[in-house]
Amino acid sequence: MLMRSVLVVLLLLAATVCCVPTSAPSSNHSASYEESTLRILDVATQRMRTIWNMSKSIFLQLTSKGKSPLGGQAPSKHEVEMETYRLVYELAANLSVVPVEQLRDPVLRRRVQRLAKLQLQGLRPEAYEQAKDLLRDMQNYISGSLVCTSDDCSARRPLAMYPQIYQRNMRSKRYEELKLNWYSWRSAINEKNHAKNTFIDYVRLLRIAATYNGHVTPSRTWYLNYDTENFQAEMEEVIWEIMPLYREMHAFLRHSAILAYPKANFKDDGAISAPVMDQMLSQAWYPHQIFQTPYPKDQLPSVHNRLEQVLVTPVKINKKAAEFFESLGLNHMSDNFYERYSRRMNDDEGSADCKSQVYYFPPDVALRYCPKLDYKKMMQIHGIMAELQYNIYKRELPFGLDTEPCPGFGAALGETAVLASGTPRHLHKLKILINDSLTEPQLLNRLFRMGVHTLLAVPQYFINDKFLVDVMDGRIGVQDYNCAFWRLQDKYAGVQPPIWRSAKDFDVDYKFYRGMQPDKSNTRKFISEILGFQFYRSFCLASGQYKPGNPSYPLHNCDFHDSKEAGTLLRDMMKLGATKHWRDIMQIGTGERKLSGRGILEYFAPLFTWLKERNMQLDIEPGWDADDLCRKE
Repeated sequence: MLMRSVLVVLLLLAATVCCVPTSAPSSNHSASYEESTLRILDVATQRMRTIWNMSKSIFLQLTSKGKSPLGGQAPSKHEVEMETYRLVYELAANLSVVPVEQLRDPVLRRRVQRLAKLQLQGLRPEAYEQAKDLLRDMQNYISGSLVCTSDDCSARRPLAMYPQIYQRNMRSKRYEELKLNWYSWRSAINEKNHAKNTFIDYVRLLRIAATYNGHVTPSRTWYLNYDTENFQAEMEEVIWEIMPLYREMHAFLRHSAILAYPKANFKDDGAISAPVMDQMLSQAWYPHQIFQTPYPKDQLPSVHNRLEQVLVTPVKINKKAAEFFESLGLNHMSDNFYERYSRRMNDDEGSADCKSQVYYFPPDVALRYCPKLDYKKMMQIHGIMAELQYNIYKRELPFGLDTEPCPGFGAALGETAVLASGTPRHLHKLKILINDSLTEPQLLNRLFRMGVHTLLAVPQYFINDKFLVDVMDGRIGVQDYNCAFWRLQDKYAGVQPPIWRSAKDFDVDYKFYRGMQPDKSNTRKFISEILGFQFYRSFCLASGQYKPGNPSYPLHNCDFHDSKEAGTLLRDMMKLGATKHWRDIMQIGTGERKLSGRGILEYFAPLFTWLKERNMQLDIEPGWDADDLCRKE
């Protein structure tokens, strides 16, 4: 009943706005528009506070035994999601009739522009539920126990792609096993064309959602908050900018794969087999590398034991990460925060790859942290603490603008702290490493492993995004899905299927399905990596910890800890939330308004030089001229 009453109020307020003449408005008319719009937004903000309280109740219940401390049973995440959907759907419908150009207050105009357009939430309730069901189906392709890697499925329990098959592939030293797992998963999820038909149904709903915004080209809704014409072209420019480095890395890795799998009978066309590329990506954090590093005998110093001795517990790691931002002049995380709003995940949630979670229910923010104690988690928690800091600043902004200016922007800011916290210089400061720099062989091994993690992943984010967008916009037809996907893999990544494929198959990988939800898209991951290195370069220059041309201050060992100059840039961007276009906010931090691969190229410059020299010594020619292994049947 309350929901219905609120909706009636909103519709009446919107009708009031509609009734005011739109030509040559007087100052009185402008004031009337603004007053009516603010009333709509005030009602919406009150409803949003109710939703935030629901989220708070969930957090408190998850971190205590039994019922919610707020009284009664806490709502489910699904209930929170549906309440949020109803709010933003009704609000957007009301704000869509507001004459934005006649609002004098630029902040109010920005709020209306942001809240009046939706992505999946633009679907009607029945279609929205269908889209969520399809998303759950596609996520089940990743985590569901669906795959039998032998003919007799009764002999052993089926496996999930992640984490079981992923971990098997990471450790496997048999190419035939990699190829079998690659084929078995795709066969399992696409039996009777299930995966392809699910994707087709989902794309249909994405197109319908775009009509809510009046977008004839569906990708405009997919790229909604980037506010950029032909945003895909800008991302592609970055791919070609870093391609010389990628090609050298690709060539060296292909040579390593031939050595690792001498019986694999790889085609001599320069491409890397898809299951091998997947394995390379998974090995970035794996201590027992199957593929050659630049200097196999010069292993990186082990930090695990020292990490346990110095930082002792995950709580101390969390506090060290918080201190990193406090050293920059950002918010102090009080004892009250650690006592009330910082909670350890339960043991059954603490898998090998558990992810810490940030909760936002202003005026408070909260953290559920992964209890693992290792180098990877130490760096990751710095990114999580960046998100907490961002939320503390954004909570001062009005509802609708208390978010990042575009998807991936906040993660890019966090990436800067991740990069800085993992440097030898910072680890030395924490008394985890004896020296503040590595030997040259160790340095190249470190950059190589980070390059596998970053350089191989970025083109895959772009390929997955481009494939989806080109399908949405009709540039790729249903009969060409699979072969078009492999053409993209060939063009931008030098990757080919391990066996002949046809148009009847549907071979996109599990990371593609992970990026199907707009707020978790492959575009977002692309932005977080590219923009993250741009921000990092800028913060390092501002702190004086990166001095181009000075070997004592290279970008790859920059730790801007304790730099108030870097902190000012970070804080000034965080405080703005979504009040301005992301390019305006980016310019504050970098002096630039476009995405650029320069940060990546300068970071990996020593590795780039080494790869070129080593590939020449081994007589390896970078690049590929791969055969077409997908038939259009």
